Amino acid sequence: MPAPELSCLVVDDDHFMLKTLDVLLTQIGVPNILTSDNAQDALKHIANQNNRIDIIISDLNMPGMDGIQLLRHLGGLGVPIGIILVSGEDPRLVQSVRTLGEAFDLKVLGTLGKPVSKTDLEQLITDFEPTADAPPTGPAAMVFADELKAAITNKELTVNYQPQISISDGRLVGVEALARWNHPIKGQISPTIFVGIAEKYNMIQDLTTHIFGEAIAQVGLWRSQGFDINLSVNFSAQSLTQLDMPEMIYETLQGTSLRPNNLTIEITESTLAEDISIALDILTRMRLKGFGLSIDDFGTGFSSLEQLQQIPFTELKVDRSFVHNAHANRACQAILESSIELTKRLDIVSVAEGVEDEIDFKLVKALGCDIVQGFYFAKPMAPEKFVPWSREYSTKLMKNN
Repeated sequence: MPAPELSCLVVDDDHFMLKTLDVLLTQIGVPNILTSDNAQDALKHIANQNNRIDIIISDLNMPGMDGIQLLRHLGGLGVPIGIILVSGEDPRLVQSVRTLGEAFDLKVLGTLGKPVSKTDLEQLITDFEPTADAPPTGPAAMVFADELKAAITNKELTVNYQPQISISDGRLVGVEALARWNHPIKGQISPTIFVGIAEKYNMIQDLTTHIFGEAIAQVGLWRSQGFDINLSVNFSAQSLTQLDMPEMIYETLQGTSLRPNNLTIEITESTLAEDISIALDILTRMRLKGFGLSIDDFGTGFSSLEQLQQIPFTELKVDRSFVHNAHANRACQAILESSIELTKRLDIVSVAEGVEDEIDFKLVKALGCDIVQGFYFAKPMAPEKFVPWSREYSTKLMKNN
């Protein structure tokens, strides 16, 4: 059943479709339904912060402002609204629009063809979870370098941890450390915003050092408590300019229960091409010291294969855009399958990000992926939630086996 306060806004220039979707949503049990026959009026309604809208159900092909333009404006507003796209257009075109919406940092719940299936619509509505504390991405998220500098200095940034699960036996094998910033006034600020600020104003090293230190201490504590897990930490390409970085990381591990083979450094592949010679020097010495190296967001850049040939990566993480709902997209599934096959030929570990439901999981398992992470198992969580979650997960795993 939909949430008791759920509010949906339907946008379509076809009045018959407006009426049809209104009836379907009523039958599904959505308590608050609004309709608009044009995107301009819908946008004005959404921009009014006195109006609560949880989900927008929008047509694509509309006169005046089409659905794609609506998505662009919604991205600019930075509102945490779920979006369902409805269209009779070519499915590949609709998928491209969905990808565009996600590029705007919008929460695209899914796409529906015409005529709309009540069952499919109900599934998308029921699966939706309103997030009152969703990070703002538009004007509400504007922060300045001095705010971030103070937050880093005062250790206001925290670390969440997302579990990584072995597909072969279901064991918890690691966690990825993810930086979080809960601004005292503006709330949760997206990492895509504050990491960009840190890189632009030469604060990325301080940010990385803080997050890395917190994560090492926390996972070291968990390992001393009996949790046999590894740690993955993202490093900005700008961090790969300090030639003594491998030694600094090695020294940080001393005195903890973490060994070099328990740590994987994740590098986003699209950022590596800027100065490959220095990066190659640092990353190669990291491997000599025993650290794992992961090429992150694989498939989103332009020099992936060359970098795999040049740098001694031990792991490849397939970007979530090629994982979630890949079963419904031939191109995404082909890229996912090819990426996993590539890891087997290179004898490195494959990790699938964005595994959000059972269908995603069954697909990556069938394709032979090694490790998964995503909402299907757990969302990124605060440190105090990790131990209770892991114990509950272990209990379920033993019962199922």
